[in-house]
Amino acid sequence: MEALTSVDGDLTEEQEQQYLALEAESERLTEELNSLRVADEREARRQRAADIRANATASSRVTTPSSPRIGAIRDSIADDPKRGFKTFAHFAQEVFDAGNTPRSNPSLMRVAAGTGLSQSINNDGGVLVPPAFSTAIWDRVRMKSNSLLQYCDRISVDPGNESVTFPAIAETSRANGSRWGGVQGYWKGELTTLTSSAMKFREVKLTPHELYVFCYVSDKLLRNAPGTASQYLEQSAADEIAFKIGDAIINGDGEGKPLGIIGHDATVSIAKETGQAAASLSYTNISKMWARCHMNWRPGAVWFCNQDIETALREMTMPVGTGGVPVYLPPGGASDSPYSRLFGREVIPIEYCPTLGTVGDIILANLEAYAVGIKGMMNSAYSMHLKFDNAQTCYRIIFELDGQPWLNSAITPFKGSNTLSPIVTLATRS
Repeated sequence: MEALTSVDGDLTEEQEQQYLALEAESERLTEELNSLRVADEREARRQRAADIRANATASSRVTTPSSPRIGAIRDSIADDPKRGFKTFAHFAQEVFDAGNTPRSNPSLMRVAAGTGLSQSINNDGGVLVPPAFSTAIWDRVRMKSNSLLQYCDRISVDPGNESVTFPAIAETSRANGSRWGGVQGYWKGELTTLTSSAMKFREVKLTPHELYVFCYVSDKLLRNAPGTASQYLEQSAADEIAFKIGDAIINGDGEGKPLGIIGHDATVSIAKETGQAAASLSYTNISKMWARCHMNWRPGAVWFCNQDIETALREMTMPVGTGGVPVYLPPGGASDSPYSRLFGREVIPIEYCPTLGTVGDIILANLEAYAVGIKGMMNSAYSMHLKFDNAQTCYRIIFELDGQPWLNSAITPFKGSNTLSPIVTLATRS
């Protein structure tokens, strides 16, 4: 801004107007600043008053015994997975004693309080089994070798989802241009252009199916021998669920149940030898099965077989000159294992393999190549209404799972013509 004084020290008329305008603007800004200061002081006083009132109210709540205020009480029963019951038999006895009126039983109502009334005691009088006992049943299933679950690649499915989908490498060959579904490396010459490649994926979808056990226990047994009833229910339910799971992993057709490994496109089946006798097993059969198990999967592979095949295994020899030497190591002794061994891998008899001479009577498999989707834990419930006229109590457990091999076909090797797989079976010999 130019100076407001003229050359001789007096203000010109134009300069006088500028001075008056600046003076008016200064007064306006001063008034505005004062107003802001007053507003700030008013807000500060209001905040101090609110703090004083809040502190006074809090002090009143603490020091005034006549009007206590408690937000919420969480019963410690919710922290007990047994919901206050000593054993599963104890729980079963309480359900039996409650009869048609489970809500009249304080112990069962504590279960309801711990897990939600609408879920623990339903309209039909069913009472959910406390989680500790349901989990005990699930642990038995998981640990039982005949369920085969401990050998599989287990995947949790969120209880809020109907299914789960995974990307899997679409690899069917180890030839150049096919590994990892299409990734290929090249040796680069000077000044040559790079050639691109890419992985190819496919989807693996697991949709858990319901597997249930629905059985009855006599009220007399619950009344006279609750401990026996408890053992019976846990053991029989675990055994049956383990059996159905194992059978589905081996033989399932995928219709409302897991897809089994026998006959699957990813499973390699070894043909019988020319002139081989019906219902027989030879060292050549076993040797060829081992040769078709993909080398990357051999470390975790085991042999599953029908118990009928054990005699043939014990009599099997490897030809050496005009004689032969045993190829099957029985359990203990030289093998130092609870299981027999064949080609250094465990031989595990299971009920689901067909009898000697039928495809699948002996299987070489690494079940890490088999995906199992498990949805939640056991859903267990008790009710005495359905068979009230027969003096029986109903026990029901539901478990959800699905399964299928990770591969959708056998693998063609980089060198050689025989396909390879982590799962190998022996064709029917008849």
